[in-house]
Amino acid sequence: MFSGLLIAVDILVVFAVLVFTLESNREGEPRAPKVGWAGVLFHLFLMPLIIFVPASRIPIGILFGIYVLFILVCLIPGKPNPKVLRGTMGHVVGDVKRVDERGIVFARVEGLKPGTEQYGRYYEMHPEHKAYDDRRREGGGFPVGPPGTVDNGYPPTVAMTEATFHMCFFMGDHAVAGSDPESSPHPLPPEQASEIIKNFTLHLGAALVGICKVNPLWSYSNRGEIHFDNWGEWGQEMPEPFPYAVVFATEMDYEHVVTAPHTPSLAESATQYSKGVYISTALAQWFSAMGYRAVAHHFFHYDLLPVPLAVDAGLGELGRLGYLMTGRLGPRVRVFATTTDMPLAPDKPVSIGADEFCQRCKKCAMSCPSRSIPLEGKVVHNGVEKWKLNEESCYEFWGKVGTDCAICMAVCPFSRPDTPMHRLVRWFVARSPAAKIIFPYLDNWIYGKKWHPRTVSSWLSYPKGKGRKEEVY
Repeated sequence: MFSGLLIAVDILVVFAVLVFTLESNREGEPRAPKVGWAGVLFHLFLMPLIIFVPASRIPIGILFGIYVLFILVCLIPGKPNPKVLRGTMGHVVGDVKRVDERGIVFARVEGLKPGTEQYGRYYEMHPEHKAYDDRRREGGGFPVGPPGTVDNGYPPTVAMTEATFHMCFFMGDHAVAGSDPESSPHPLPPEQASEIIKNFTLHLGAALVGICKVNPLWSYSNRGEIHFDNWGEWGQEMPEPFPYAVVFATEMDYEHVVTAPHTPSLAESATQYSKGVYISTALAQWFSAMGYRAVAHHFFHYDLLPVPLAVDAGLGELGRLGYLMTGRLGPRVRVFATTTDMPLAPDKPVSIGADEFCQRCKKCAMSCPSRSIPLEGKVVHNGVEKWKLNEESCYEFWGKVGTDCAICMAVCPFSRPDTPMHRLVRWFVARSPAAKIIFPYLDNWIYGKKWHPRTVSSWLSYPKGKGRKEEVY
């Protein structure tokens, strides 16, 4: 009876580990399949011991008991993080000053041209940025440097990037959608309007969508990024944002992302930014056709910080790497929004366990080639307690490789494909205090702590696209 029970449990374990091993191999993981095959062989070896060596049954039973105890401990639910459930305000511990868009590294390095009035005015106000910005400009090829430097400018994938980014120019200058002054709005109950607009957003191609009331703290204070020669707006105070935001995320394709920092990952960024421009602009036009005002917030027109909006809209949490961490796709997303004065029903912030997981994982920080992600704990920056990314060193690495890197996104455990196996792990992490503690270390043991690019399909291949194990970050 006892030996039969042990054999049944062992067969179940072999099956589970085999599924994990095959799935990890399909995902192109270099270390996890080896760990999995070792587990399969170990448990296959236990079967003859159970049958022919009675003395082994007690220690094997203890081992299986530890497995069961581990699962039971991880099934004990805990209370969600109360700070996280308050959204962005749960992390505000002091006075927050609205961010001046003129000061972000993209607006400074890409936008300001030496000899122009704006160049002189900005560096008169902020001389501390001038040396870095001038040095970064010398590399050219903004925003990422000469495109695809890491792959010697490999034409097919670089062309994918240019082709899809080009789509942004067609719609990027149509972010503001006013209502028709000669027609009255078509009011809907906020709940009905929210149901319609959220499903419309998903229909247009978004992977995730939520709604929040706009906190003016996350609106830029002054215009800084100029894309369509509208330099008359540079430095102007931003208008009061509309009260509601439809916040959505598009999915970064897994196979593209796991080539990071190579050109397929940049091509995928471009693809998703073009989708974001299209979807956010279409949403703004829908609100306009309904008789309300709206503004699309995308690659060529951000009036607000999209990640705080996404947190307040219930799409996820802010991770150590500075990206939005979603429950289904991790940080493997791009975030956009459309704000409006049409009354909507806001969603609530969610806790997915990312805050606690990131405290222990540190995989993104250990793999970051520019050491821009902190290994240490959170700090208070502009009144907000968070992990503070070094934007300048991150951006400088972009200039060296000619892509937007994406290693932190690729190495994050939450970024793995949305398969039943990974969904189960995320379910445990979101609900179990024990899983939040144990799983980061377990993940590092099974998958390893360091990143190197994965292999890709032939159509997506690039000169270094063979999953080179020597390319470790």
